[in-house]
Amino acid sequence: MERPLAEDAGKGPAAVFLPGTGRAAAMPRLVALEEQGELTSAHVRLVAQALGKSERTVWRWLAAARKDQRLARVEASHFAVTAEIRRLLALWGGNASRVHAELLERAAKDPDGAVVPSLSTLHRAIRRDLSRGERAGLKSGEAARRAHDVFGQRPPTHRNAVWEGDHKHVPVEVDLEGELATPWVTWFIDCATKVVTGVAVTAHAPSRDAVLACLRIAVTRTEPFGPVGGLPGQIRVDRGKEFLCATVTAAMGAFAVPVRDLPAYTPHLKGTIEALTTRWRRCSSSRSPATPTARP
Repeated sequence: MERPLAEDAGKGPAAVFLPGTGRAAAMPRLVALEEQGELTSAHVRLVAQALGKSERTVWRWLAAARKDQRLARVEASHFAVTAEIRRLLALWGGNASRVHAELLERAAKDPDGAVVPSLSTLHRAIRRDLSRGERAGLKSGEAARRAHDVFGQRPPTHRNAVWEGDHKHVPVEVDLEGELATPWVTWFIDCATKVVTGVAVTAHAPSRDAVLACLRIAVTRTEPFGPVGGLPGQIRVDRGKEFLCATVTAAMGAFAVPVRDLPAYTPHLKGTIEALTTRWRRCSSSRSPATPTARP
């Protein structure tokens, strides 16, 4: 059994116009009827029923149209975040209170300048005009902003289709022949299986010898290495000069393995190794603040 329509139920027809468009659609017609001397209360009652308003409201709209030709609602102006406000937010690290204080100082020096909004109005404008990522970036930097970015996932691939490589500074001190050194880790990860194929630890800053040693471990599958590894289809790196030196590219080129240099500041393009580094960093930061000294 079909449900009765609203007008069949005695409730009148449902409004079909949005709140902001019904008035703009009806007023020109009512004004034209009034100018022709044909406007009646029945016309006003019909418009009120169609728009879901009272007859008194429609008569008030008509009076405003007679007085100042206002056929639609005038939207109230609101304070918006300008380029200067953005500059001040960047200067003060996203602190709206400090930005508001500086605007008040400027207004005190220049009474004829722009009107300063209240602090609550400034907060509302920042929440409305700036995204969560922009607000996080102003407060905590570019890394915080990128945490709010959305990136699509790559389609699944087979083992050894793509490797990603990177360096990581290890937050420990090592006694190396009487001198303290902080080692570096160079590693490669298989993007399909998330398996670390090769790791090399050096007591000095990353260099091509660490990359070559790590690649040898990753490529070799015989004992004592393997069983994972082999030859990848390609290797993605983030503009590291040690990975892009002629020795490394020639060694991989001999096996027809291209080393792809990604643009700067695009960690999402090598998200597998970045996720590994992030997890490793979190594990390291959870250790005791007093880092023990490792001695061979």
